[in-house]
Amino acid sequence: MKDVDLVAVLDSDSGRCREVASTFECQAYYSISDMPHVDAAVVAVPSASHSDVGCALMKRGIHCLIEKPLALDRHQTELLINTAESERVVLQVGHIERFNPAVRQLKALLEDEPVLVSNSRRMSAVSERVTDTDVVLDLMVHDIDIVLYLMGSRVAHVAACDVSGPNGPDHVTALLSFLDGRMASLTASRITQNQIRQLEVTTKDRFLTVDYPNQELLVFRQGRIDGTDVLEGRYVLDVDTRRVFVRRAEPLLAELQHFLGAVSGLHECEVDGRGALRALDLAWRIQAVLAGTANLT
Repeated sequence: MKDVDLVAVLDSDSGRCREVASTFECQAYYSISDMPHVDAAVVAVPSASHSDVGCALMKRGIHCLIEKPLALDRHQTELLINTAESERVVLQVGHIERFNPAVRQLKALLEDEPVLVSNSRRMSAVSERVTDTDVVLDLMVHDIDIVLYLMGSRVAHVAACDVSGPNGPDHVTALLSFLDGRMASLTASRITQNQIRQLEVTTKDRFLTVDYPNQELLVFRQGRIDGTDVLEGRYVLDVDTRRVFVRRAEPLLAELQHFLGAVSGLHECEVDGRGALRALDLAWRIQAVLAGTANLT
């Protein structure tokens, strides 16, 4: 990337750290206290350690991009947010789908057209990589963030059901009702053999679909003909389908470029700690419903 140098890798696994540092020709460190000054860091440690690592870095004046979920509970999340604000550093959260070009294009198409219903599906096979969070915080939180990005945060009611495994819910479907009568459904699974990453959006006049991996955006609209012939059933109207041109880009690169732009003062951070907290609040509401401890409204 232009105008930035990778100067250090830090990992408690010294062998792995040396291997990566050698590959990318930078320094290896095993403790934050041993690190030299850097301007910015990406925190991609287990979620339970985000608060400790992130706060330690930000207290040294280091801007942080922290992977999602930002933290596992409200106390840790607010600690990260408050530290970023008190230290006046950028805290960006790794909700990478915000930087998917198809999502950006969808947002532009919906600028003057409210979403009435959205349906999200994010499904994968069993993974040994994540063991400290359930599927709501591991996968569904991506789609929660996108739903709030497109529809706002005024969620009135949450319903949910799940299939659980050894690390908590592994397949979850949640239904959200908004205060203005709109709705969203979200399904996330890590026990499904076929990988699916899809978003469907219904507006008054259109139905739009996003295929996240392929960065594909389709728009469907019912054909229309003016006149009495339609009322008398003389014409059968087909659905008009259009493939929207999406300029393909690597979301991870776009996310990092946005982070560096925010660090450099070129623009505000779009996916900050408080935005991540809104997504987490909804994720925790879903978890509470699944656990049977929620006030359902």
